[in-house]
Amino acid sequence: MVGMFVRAGLQAIKGVKPFKKLGGKTVEQVKDAAAKAKRKAVNFNLDQTFKKTDQVLNKLKKTIEKNK
Repeated sequence: MVGMFVRAGLQAIKGVKPFKKLGGKTVEQVKDAAAKAKRKAVNFNLDQTFKKTDQVLNKLKKTIEKNK
């Protein structure tokens, strides 16, 4: 029988015991690496949002100046 959390036929990990080795890394090291990667991705997405917003605002500014 498969656990409650199933995605695409694979059982999800429900928990990891502290200080368990995962490929030569402790659980804390794995969680830290995951947190850093998540923060980096969020920062990148925020930067992209600001770039797109700046482009749209510049386009709006040019349009308003043309219509004056």
